[in-house]
Amino acid sequence: MSDLINYRLRILTVDNRTYVGSLLSFDKHLNLVLSDTEESRITKKSWIEMKNKSQKEGNTNSLALAQTQALAPAQALNLNLNAPLFPTETEKPKFKPNLTRRHLGLIILRGEQIVSLSIETGPLTDIKTRVSTGKGTSRPLKQPVSKLKKLA
Repeated sequence: MSDLINYRLRILTVDNRTYVGSLLSFDKHLNLVLSDTEESRITKKSWIEMKNKSQKEGNTNSLALAQTQALAPAQALNLNLNAPLFPTETEKPKFKPNLTRRHLGLIILRGEQIVSLSIETGPLTDIKTRVSTGKGTSRPLKQPVSKLKKLA
């Protein structure tokens, strides 16, 4: 996990929200600190429309229908058992949900809310360029603060 510091991550949470941000820090509970974070979620209206369309098509009750008709689940779902496992062409979704997006900035995300974590992009800058010496970098004092003369 420490190798993912400064990587841009996509995180899916329990409540179906997606966060995309740069990982700054984490702990043993998988609590994450993300910077420059954007949240996206499906709106309630869009969620209800998707649910209604799937019920009209009969997709949600197909397993219950299979049990009542004593058919194998593959037959009730009209699955082609001879189809390849990894098809090259995928079927386009019939309904595209409305996503609301908002920029959150710096957030702390609790580990118990995280369902999945995937890498969007690598670190935006190389470590050597971020840590290079130059104007604006901090340097240690030549003598400790305790031994400095106090201004009166």
